[in-house]
Amino acid sequence: MTEKRVDLFKVSLSTVAILIIAVVMKLGAPIFVKIAIAGFFALLISPAVKNTTRWVDNLLRRVFRKYSRRSDKSQSGLADVIGTALVLVMALFIASVFFFLIYGTMSMMVGRKDDMVSNVVTPVFDFVETAQTEWIPDIYSRLGMKDLEQVPFQTDSTETAGEAPPAVVDDSSFSLSSIAPTAAGLVGSVSSALFNTVIIVMLTVFMVNGRRIFSKKIKKMDTATFQRYQELIGGVERVPRKYLLAKLVTSALTGLLIGVALIVMGFQLDEAIIWGTTAMVFNFIPFFGSLAAGVMIALYVMSVHGIQQGVIAAAVVLIINNIVSNVIEPNYFGDVLPIGKVTILLCVIIWGYIWGLLGIFLAVPLTIITKVLLEHLIGRNSLVVLMEV
Repeated sequence: MTEKRVDLFKVSLSTVAILIIAVVMKLGAPIFVKIAIAGFFALLISPAVKNTTRWVDNLLRRVFRKYSRRSDKSQSGLADVIGTALVLVMALFIASVFFFLIYGTMSMMVGRKDDMVSNVVTPVFDFVETAQTEWIPDIYSRLGMKDLEQVPFQTDSTETAGEAPPAVVDDSSFSLSSIAPTAAGLVGSVSSALFNTVIIVMLTVFMVNGRRIFSKKIKKMDTATFQRYQELIGGVERVPRKYLLAKLVTSALTGLLIGVALIVMGFQLDEAIIWGTTAMVFNFIPFFGSLAAGVMIALYVMSVHGIQQGVIAAAVVLIINNIVSNVIEPNYFGDVLPIGKVTILLCVIIWGYIWGLLGIFLAVPLTIITKVLLEHLIGRNSLVVLMEV
């Protein structure tokens, strides 16, 4: 009985703590979002930084030995700086490539808006109009029911009141003041993006180097404390990193298969690369990401080849996502996700409410870290078990 009360107290205390932390993260979203992005960058690139630093350190040792100079701590510090810089430059380059590919997707969608209207929207409206004017009245007449009364559209209130329509503004004359707000907004957006990027890069560098310094410090503690911290840090780093790497592999496979399918359907290579990359990125969003990518691809195919080909493309995307998600991912990466599907759905909704789109992308890794922390700090209680449902 006492153990049940203790467990209930821990669950209640953990729930209250999680709610308080969620409120704080919601209020401090502009700060915590940058910290979270930098944390996950540091989590992903830490092994690469470690290996690159070791390679640079060995290279510098050989260079120093060649010129009869003895290596010291300054040489090791230089290796840390060079290794971290190399990995960060590569990571920023990859992130920029993904950004421009997603931007290309949006540009292609905007460029095809007229085709989407003619090939998708217009046939849908024609279908609805045919159903309202022919099929539904015919069904009513066959059932012996009265037809629906047609309600005429109400005219604009200004016309019914006898008021003159608003005058058309002559915009033929060019005015510099008309584009000043747009230019100022563009400069402000670019400046804000650059500032946020610099802050995230700086935080990532400090986290990577701080992790290495912290590992050296805890080695000086007593054995029990060292082992406890080592298990906690190892769990927080190992489990999310394993999930992210597995998700990266399955998402890349999904994007590759979708790109190949689009090439087979007759699309150009650049279009297949852009849409395959889009499917890969959106696949990181549980449940909704694959659906959103499939809808975008289907709409684009409809705008080019009509509704029939669009439906085929949607079916192909659906089949590929189901094969990867339900066959390949569980069989090869089944043990990398320590939380259940219900928890994933809830965490996507909650983190999306707290941090918006970035919260949706980071929802699963953040929830995995929360579960690992709870399991190490308060034990495997009812709340931890419930997160596996």
